[in-house]
Amino acid sequence: MKINRIVKTIVAVCVSWTLFLPLPASAEIEGECSKAVGTFLTKNELDNNGRTGTSRSLLILTNGGHALRFDSDETAASMDTRPFGDSAGTWRCDGIGDDGAVRLTLSTLDFTFSNAEGDAEQIARIDATGTYAPKTETMTLEGELTFLPMDTDAESADTLSKASSKIRLTLIGKRIDLPKAP
Repeated sequence: MKINRIVKTIVAVCVSWTLFLPLPASAEIEGECSKAVGTFLTKNELDNNGRTGTSRSLLILTNGGHALRFDSDETAASMDTRPFGDSAGTWRCDGIGDDGAVRLTLSTLDFTFSNAEGDAEQIARIDATGTYAPKTETMTLEGELTFLPMDTDAESADTLSKASSKIRLTLIGKRIDLPKAP
């Protein structure tokens, strides 16, 4: 388990440093879409053909188009027996609805670790779409989670179409509030 802690620390440091990299102006999320930028505490529900699981996570959407996800189920792994790491990926704004909600799409990747049962490491990919409602500060996303072999081109947008099984995933969360200024 000490190795898992070391790996998680290295991943967290690497992901944190990516936030400081300069981005081209075209990558920045602007206008009404920028209302979805922030950190959210989500409740997650997973459904794998009737086998269900729940977790909580922190979902971070940056104005540079980064999506970061830190899940409470990383060691218990309710949908799989392997522990997994933090997720990183991208998000985009798909427009603003008539109700003012930001429509968005996100994709994240992370890695599972081998376990005592002999299961090999894999790449986990989440693709989700949904909305952020500025009036209620609520994020609602629905998507699919898949586990792919390490030699798969998991960054490809059509990866899910090649996956042998898919787990339905729903994330519903609220923006984390700051306390009032002194």
